[in-house]
Amino acid sequence: MGRSGGTLILALIAIAGIGAFFYWLDQESAALDTVVAPVMEEEEAPEAVDLNTAAMAADLEAAIGQQGWLRFVRVDQRLGRATFSIGLDAENSLPVLLSPDLIRRGTEVYANDQVNLHGKLFVLNDSIKGEWVSQEAVDAGNAGSIPDAPGFFLADSLSMN
Repeated sequence: MGRSGGTLILALIAIAGIGAFFYWLDQESAALDTVVAPVMEEEEAPEAVDLNTAAMAADLEAAIGQQGWLRFVRVDQRLGRATFSIGLDAENSLPVLLSPDLIRRGTEVYANDQVNLHGKLFVLNDSIKGEWVSQEAVDAGNAGSIPDAPGFFLADSLSMN
C-alpha cells in the first residue's frame, strides 16, 4: 500500500468519527427535548376603586398614595392651564394637576364643572407648588390660591359630567 491507501483509510476514519460525533449529539439533544410552555405574566389591571372624598377631607395625609376614581366632584377654581381645585367637602379643597397627556389633548376645566377623575394622590409641598408656577401649570396670579393641603391629585383621566 502506498501513500494514497493510508490517506484513504485516514479519510474513512475521519468520516466515521464525524458520523459518530453527530450521532452522539443527536442522542444528547434528545434528552434536552422538553416542551416548555411560554411564561407570560398577565398584567393585572388595577381595580376601579372609588376614593372616598369624605374620608380624604377628614385625613388627606392617610390617603396619600391611593389610586382610583373621584366621581362627580365639583371644580372649585381653575388655577391655571393644568391645575384646578376640587371640593372634598364644604371646607376642604384638593389641588388637581393634569397629566401631560391630558394637557397635550387640550383638556380645560373651569369653576363649577362636574368631573370624574382617575389618578393618584401625591405629597404636596411648597417646592412642588413653586414648580407648578415656574412651569406655568398655575397662573402666577393664582399661586396664592393653591389650596393648603398636604397632598394633590395627579389626574391621568378626566371626563365631564
